[in-house]
Amino acid sequence: MGRDAADVLACGGVEALRRLIDTAPEIDDTSGPRVALLAADQLALRPVTWLWPGWLPAGKLTLLAGAPGAGKTTLALALAATLTAAGRWPDGSRCAAAGRALIWSGEDDAADTLVPRLLAAGADLTRVSIVGDVIGADGARAFDPARDVAALLAAVERLPEPPRLLLVDPIVSAVAGDSHKNAETRRGLAPLVDFAQRTGCALLGITHLSKGTQGRDPLERLTGSLAFGALTRVAWATAVDRDPEPGAPRRLLARIKSNLGPDGGRSDTTSNPRSW
Repeated sequence: MGRDAADVLACGGVEALRRLIDTAPEIDDTSGPRVALLAADQLALRPVTWLWPGWLPAGKLTLLAGAPGAGKTTLALALAATLTAAGRWPDGSRCAAAGRALIWSGEDDAADTLVPRLLAAGADLTRVSIVGDVIGADGARAFDPARDVAALLAAVERLPEPPRLLLVDPIVSAVAGDSHKNAETRRGLAPLVDFAQRTGCALLGITHLSKGTQGRDPLERLTGSLAFGALTRVAWATAVDRDPEPGAPRRLLARIKSNLGPDGGRSDTTSNPRSW
């Protein structure tokens, strides 16, 4: 029968207990998970890579928010078109090199909305991939950004070139739980953020502004929990000019957060109407 420390101490005193401790076998604690500690002085530093300089960072999450009808999806597709054709960004700067755009939309049909808008924006459709159904043993089902990111990563590995932009519309669909709770939002977005980091593509998520929040800080107006505004490295807001100059109404794009570049800044359609 085994003896505990109290038995040893009662029968043999302190010396017996010390001998027991000295002769006890070591416990192997290496079987569980271990935390990797990175030596800061040995890390190879690298600059932030920008798809659209100052506005759209590669490998990071960027949010595009706006009220219904403010042109969020049209703008996002115009940016995808600019990338595929090495065109000009809304501020007039030239896209450095053509690349592939990956698009998932839970709201618009590819055949009658997404692709026609891409064509109108001058996209090179050979560099556009639309995320379709997930094919499994039970047949086909709609892609779910809350649980199918791993399958998407496997799919893009078969593309002729890696994607440089992933558009997710709406980004709230990536949260399977309550998107108004910070912890659940962070867990839900983590696979997509990891996808962007691993592939190096810019992740552009489309979201809405909450009703009845006029006058508040723009980041606080994002639909869902505050984790959306906290996790994104860059955030934009779109709006329709309520007092436009004579002619066609203008839609404005403003940078409302940037952890990686300059804050503020605005772009409109006056000088580049085709890409908006």
